[in-house]
Parts: sequence; C-alpha cells; structure tokens
Amino acid sequence: MSATSFTVPFDPERPDLTSDTDIQNEIFIQVFNSGDGELFNRLYLDDSISNFSGEPLTGAARLEFFKDFLAAKPTLKAQVTHSYVAGDVALIGVEYSIDTTGPDGEPVRLEGVCTDVLRRIEDGRWLMAIDRPVAASGLVAD
Repeated sequence: MSATSFTVPFDPERPDLTSDTDIQNEIFIQVFNSGDGELFNRLYLDDSISNFSGEPLTGAARLEFFKDFLAAKPTLKAQVTHSYVAGDVALIGVEYSIDTTGPDGEPVRLEGVCTDVLRRIEDGRWLMAIDRPVAASGLVAD
C-alpha cells in the first residue's frame, strides 16, 4: 500500500498513530484494511502485546498472526468511544466490527470493543503498546 492511498498523512516507513484520536483511528483502519500484515505490525512497538488472536501475542508470533489474518483482506470499521492522554501514554476505547471469511469460506462478522494503549516514543511518534479487542461475536469469541 502506498502512502498516497491514505486519506490522512502517513509514512509507511516511520508510522505514527499521532496523539489525535480521530487521525489515529483512521490510520489504524486504513492500514488494517490494506491487508498488509507487515505494515500493520509496524504500528506496534517491538514489545507490544496484541490480544487480537484471542491470546496475547508479541514479536514474531504477533507478526505472523497479522500476516495470516490480514491476507484474507478483512474490512474493519471502528468508532472511538473514549480517549485519554496522560503524558506519553494514551488510553483509547473503540467499538469495532470486522467482516472477513471464516475457515469454511463463509462470511464472518466479528464485533466487540477494544481497549488500546499507545505510547509516545523518543522520536515523538505514537505506536501501539497494548491492543486488547474483546469480540462479542465471531471467530475470536467462539
């Protein structure tokens, strides 16, 4: 995915989720919907934890999950419900839905809420530290 296909300023080589919650949400959605698991993983700190798979993943395991899951080109919709920034840490609540294809080839909708923790790093960029979606329905909830 090229930077020109983003509707907000975004550098795929040095991603920054920013402290602006609306821009952060838009970047996250667009990168997720790109289907590029490697690019999506760049939104995370090296030691970040993502619970998206249903279990906490970090490092190479997180990258492999993102690559496998996003290869099916799921579509994410997300709406921020609350956001708090304290110094170099942001806590964000999101309601989300993901339309994808299940292992049997049938359409699947994942819906739920997510708690995200972002951290501002030394160069001023904001990246994901903790991503904890809780699916009320769909693959992860089953």
